[in-house]
Amino acid sequence: MCTTAAPDRPTTTRQMTSVNTVETSVPVRREPPRSTPPRAPLRRRRWWPVPAGVAVAASVGVGAAVVPLPLLAISPGSVVDVAGLVSVEHPEVVDGNGRFYLTTVRLSPVTVLGAVQAWIRPEVDVVGRDVVMPAGVDADGLRQLNLDQMSASKRQALGVAFEALGYDAVSGDGAEVVDLSPEGPASQVLRPGDLIVGLAGTAVTSHHDVLRLLAEQRPGRRVQLDIDPADGPGPRTVEVVLAHDREAPERAQLGAILRTRRPRFDFPVDVDIHTERIGGSSAGLAFTLEALDALTEGDLTGGRRVAATGTIELDGSVGEVGGVTQKVAALEHHPIDVLLVPEPELDRAKALAGPGVRVEPVDDLGDALRVLAEGGGVTPPRRW
Repeated sequence: MCTTAAPDRPTTTRQMTSVNTVETSVPVRREPPRSTPPRAPLRRRRWWPVPAGVAVAASVGVGAAVVPLPLLAISPGSVVDVAGLVSVEHPEVVDGNGRFYLTTVRLSPVTVLGAVQAWIRPEVDVVGRDVVMPAGVDADGLRQLNLDQMSASKRQALGVAFEALGYDAVSGDGAEVVDLSPEGPASQVLRPGDLIVGLAGTAVTSHHDVLRLLAEQRPGRRVQLDIDPADGPGPRTVEVVLAHDREAPERAQLGAILRTRRPRFDFPVDVDIHTERIGGSSAGLAFTLEALDALTEGDLTGGRRVAATGTIELDGSVGEVGGVTQKVAALEHHPIDVLLVPEPELDRAKALAGPGVRVEPVDDLGDALRVLAEGGGVTPPRRW
């Protein structure tokens, strides 16, 4: 999830003021005049319990206000115009009227009073620290982990954007096999963990290379794969007959899920993404769309206000994120036309979104671009 930084300790001014007011407003009970003055010991025993009781109550109240629990509150964060974060040197591109937005959640420490307040607010979730924080990681470590995730997410987002435009922006040690379709042709000759380093006589340094080379082939054609097996000696060459892609029968496919092993990035255009105190990886899809919009003539949004949440992987797939409840709640006071969410979170987002918001599920970048094109957005041109 994308998070915004929160103070280590919650603000307690309101709780402290309430406690102090109760303490100072306790009525002092006056004794009626007596003909014989009461004995001093009895007067002391009668008066001491009142301030003592107030002091105990005040102590408990202050503790409830300031003593943190092993809990974190997840609450709605900010809605951020991504165009203000992404800076691209590309003078030929004219800015469109639409906008892409990302949403964040806020993580805050929880006290007893804070927990009570959070539990009565449906848009706030209170969870154990171990749900959010890995074992052995403190608050500073969690912040650094989120910032590291954001840094990696930005590189991947830009890599996907440039690769979608046909640039050779991502390289690595080859295309690693993650999974195989039982019915696909590659299942006969490949195993998970195998590394494809060549296809049809051309070197492969990333899974994007495989996609590019497959685009030059036709279904039914026999091609050679150079692989470095996961469980065998040295590289070897195998043959496979390419199958039809079910969604586009004219395209050839292997029937394998691939990823780039040890990716490296080389971008043809300088792009800066200024995220400051935003951490996490769930803004990946929004960054990719904004980068594409900035690098493409025309308006990807079709003039609409589009919020997007979801991680982006180097193969263009959109991953699940946390905090959908809080992110949709953050959009309540912002005029949004379309909300793009990962497929598994569609039902939850639809149930919470306002009546004027069109919620669309996306499994990958292609899905997001199709949704945008259906609403009048331009489709980025591929340069291969």
